[in-house]
Amino acid sequence: MKILVIPDVHGRDFWIEPCYHTEEFDKIIFLGDYHDPYSFQVSADTSRHRLRDKLLPFVLEHKDKVICLLGNHDGNYIIGAMADRMDVFHKRDIAHYLNQMDLKLAHQEGKYLFTHSGVLPAWLEYNNITLDDVLAGKVSDDALIQVSPDRGGFNECGSCIWGDVSEYAFSKKIPGIFQIFGHTQMEKEVITDEFACLDCRKAFVLDTELETLKSYEEWLNNQVY
Repeated sequence: MKILVIPDVHGRDFWIEPCYHTEEFDKIIFLGDYHDPYSFQVSADTSRHRLRDKLLPFVLEHKDKVICLLGNHDGNYIIGAMADRMDVFHKRDIAHYLNQMDLKLAHQEGKYLFTHSGVLPAWLEYNNITLDDVLAGKVSDDALIQVSPDRGGFNECGSCIWGDVSEYAFSKKIPGIFQIFGHTQMEKEVITDEFACLDCRKAFVLDTELETLKSYEEWLNNQVY
């Protein structure tokens, strides 16, 4: 199975060209955070219009293979996640667009688990929930908005939409699971034997049979037509 993975969008357009190749992939997974742009990259108006006019129509047209995950910034409009840069004057419109995208907390393909910021066993234990609960969306809003000191919060650890990569790197992992997430913006992706943090403004391709995770550009350069 070949999966196109799109990390945090935040109104940027890096996802558009890879999605021209929709037919090449079995699934396309967006890791969340579709709006609330960084002002030095994209204006709020441009981000909002891209969400309404490009991203939402694409998702609705390709419901058979597109999966959209919930990010902490999406939670601003759906669960009150308290992330910064919220588009307060268009909150109702943004919520309307996001609700049409059928956002999920997690998706799993074999040993690969996709979320916005990773699932920490300590967070599961603290909230008395299981990975199956997360995959089924059976997680309370109170659990979802938990933020650790790594992100300026006061909880023991961050949730699957708020956990920082620094928490994940030095915490106990879920055995037998390779986690793929975004949320922590970096200049370059971090890919280890146990997880991948991909929030670096470019798309990636996961081949579950070959067990490879490459940037979209590298994957494209290796295609033979």
